[in-house]
Amino acid sequence: MIRILSILFTATLFKVSICFASADLPRQGDIITGSYQVHTNGLIGKTLLRSIPLPAGDWIVVNAWDRPSVNNALAGNKIQPVSLREIVLAQVNANNQLIAAIYFTTNLESHAYRWDPNYCNDVNDNFIYSNQYGTDLWQQRCTNIMATGYLQSSTPGQNQVRTFYNSRGIKFDSNTLRVQTSEYDHRGNILRLDLFYFPSTYGLENPSVGNSTMSPWFKTNYKQDPKKVKFIEGLQKWADEYSNLQNKYFSGSDKPVDKIDLYKFIN
Repeated sequence: MIRILSILFTATLFKVSICFASADLPRQGDIITGSYQVHTNGLIGKTLLRSIPLPAGDWIVVNAWDRPSVNNALAGNKIQPVSLREIVLAQVNANNQLIAAIYFTTNLESHAYRWDPNYCNDVNDNFIYSNQYGTDLWQQRCTNIMATGYLQSSTPGQNQVRTFYNSRGIKFDSNTLRVQTSEYDHRGNILRLDLFYFPSTYGLENPSVGNSTMSPWFKTNYKQDPKKVKFIEGLQKWADEYSNLQNKYFSGSDKPVDKIDLYKFIN
């Protein structure tokens, strides 16, 4: 039985793979606002496959690349791989401090494909929040929130992100709250977006720790502080709203994308 490899996100965050890049691949330093549109090339020209809503503001392209959905060693697999695009975005404030970052993967074409059936059902004891929206096996949508490190590894991809930040003097925290929204179906459509929040942007503590269980934002630790509880409760509501907005445009829509602001904490 041939095993189909699923996309590896958490362990290979910001991993760069070599493949043929499309002509419309964003360039490092480009600015994207409002949404990112994915088009497919057909006999009648370009067709909108998906609009990906982005929180308001300017998003700097840190890195972007295309890759296939399966390992090249399985090129003889009877199931044709799906072409994917991965993009890293950053948003900074007037003090050149990183206030949010995005890493997303989306398909560039659509055809029958089986993703890992446990894709949205992975059990992680470190999740602060998780919601599967009652979706079924082959049409899944999910959101989760967890405290984790940010750019604490020395993978080639993460090194490239750090190099870009350093070249522009962008300051960033080494710990973050990750909001992850995902959706996929049996037709090869997929969107997985990681949005990294930094509580220090909102005047809240966010010390540098090597082990996320030592973070004051770990799933049990934050509950000791009413202000952090209020922050997380608001972030959960915002994450569900953002997931609903992504779902609205997941199957393609030429309607203008609704605006959404980054979650803002009010004491």
